[in-house]
Amino acid sequence: MKKKKKICSVSGCCDDPYLGGRCKKHHIEHSHRAECREKAVHALHTGLVDKCLPGDPDLRNELLRLRKWWDRACHSVQTQHDVDFMPFEEAEYALEWCISLAQEIIEAELGLRTGKTASDSLAATRYWVWDRFKNLENGLHSNGLPRNADK
Repeated sequence: MKKKKKICSVSGCCDDPYLGGRCKKHHIEHSHRAECREKAVHALHTGLVDKCLPGDPDLRNELLRLRKWWDRACHSVQTQHDVDFMPFEEAEYALEWCISLAQEIIEAELGLRTGKTASDSLAATRYWVWDRFKNLENGLHSNGLPRNADK
C-alpha cells in the first residue's frame, strides 16, 4: 500500500507541511493573524497600543469607547446574562466585533506613528461595528431587526 503524502492543511495548498500542519507561508500568515488578535485583545483590556495610549485623539477616544462595549460583552459572556444593551445571545459576536475594530485601530495608530494614513478597511470596519452597537442601544438585534419579533 502506498503511503499518502502529507500536504499543507490549508484548503487548496499542496505544499509540504512546515509547522502545525501548514506550509511555511501559511504558518507565517497564521502566526501574524494570531499576533494581531493578541495585540487587539491586549488593547481592549488596557487601552494601550505598544505600551502607550494612541497618539491620535480620535483613535484614542474610539478605543476607549470600544473598551466599554468590550467590558459589557465580557461581563455578559462571563455571567451568561444580559448586561446594559448587551444581550447574552449577541455577546460572543460582540467580542469578535470589538477585536476586529481594535485590530484596525491598532494598525491605523501604528501607521500614523510612521507617517502613513489610515486604510479604507478602518472606515468600513468602523461603520459596520458601530452600526451593530447602535442597533443594540436602540433595543434591536445587532442586524437592526426588532427584538420582539422572535418572541
